[in-house]
Amino acid sequence: MRFPRVPAVPWGRSSGGGLLGPDDPAEHRPGATAHDRPGFEHRLRDGRRVFLTPVLPGDRHRLEAGFEQLSDQSRVFRFFRQRDRLSEAEIQRLIQVDQVDHVAWCALDLPDPPFDGLGSGRLIRDPGDPEKAEVAVTVIDAAQRHGLGTVLLAVLVLRARMLGISTLTAHVLPENRVVVRWLKDLGWTIVRDEGSLEFEDQARPDPSRVSEFPARARFEQLLDDLEPRVMSCLAVMAGRAASGPPAPLVDGPEDDHPEGGAVEGR
Repeated sequence: MRFPRVPAVPWGRSSGGGLLGPDDPAEHRPGATAHDRPGFEHRLRDGRRVFLTPVLPGDRHRLEAGFEQLSDQSRVFRFFRQRDRLSEAEIQRLIQVDQVDHVAWCALDLPDPPFDGLGSGRLIRDPGDPEKAEVAVTVIDAAQRHGLGTVLLAVLVLRARMLGISTLTAHVLPENRVVVRWLKDLGWTIVRDEGSLEFEDQARPDPSRVSEFPARARFEQLLDDLEPRVMSCLAVMAGRAASGPPAPLVDGPEDDHPEGGAVEGR
């Protein structure tokens, strides 16, 4: 059961296609399999399967093709203004990530190659406060309201906990009412309203606050389900690294701002 692929359309209508576009040529190597990159499968609430995986430098063409597939409304919600293209500098910032100070994961469609992109999420640590980071989630129109945004956000929250990040922020346009309601249901609070809304939450919220929000309680259950698979994926990444210690991928320290909107699509 796959998500439909249709051309990008004007403001107010839905679009489909892959957020990350054509697959990397490396995935066509003889003997390459669906799992030739670090990651794991996850089943959404409607039964669709997605492949969750860290963003890699080879995802450039996926990113470029996917941007063309986003509707005008999705672009405004993501960048706070209409965008016709991504600059070369923006593309490099989005694909050159260290998975420690700049964490980025994407969701790819299953079961058929070439793994059309469905969404991505990223977390960027505040250079002035290593215990604080901003999150951004984007889901293509055709894949919204299936729980994919929640899954991507859960991966980011898990990474924040692993990396010693305690406070998360997100920026959302007030007219993005679906996402505003979604974050409120998860227990995020609005700390600033100056054109855009700045939400804030704790990576490890007080248990009493979790019980106050049924959606947050379900979110915590999702975190428990995803944590061992995320840890396993990071261990594979560390093992494949040509050099450098594997620990930073998994362990955080002891106890540039994402462009535009933070969250688009649930």
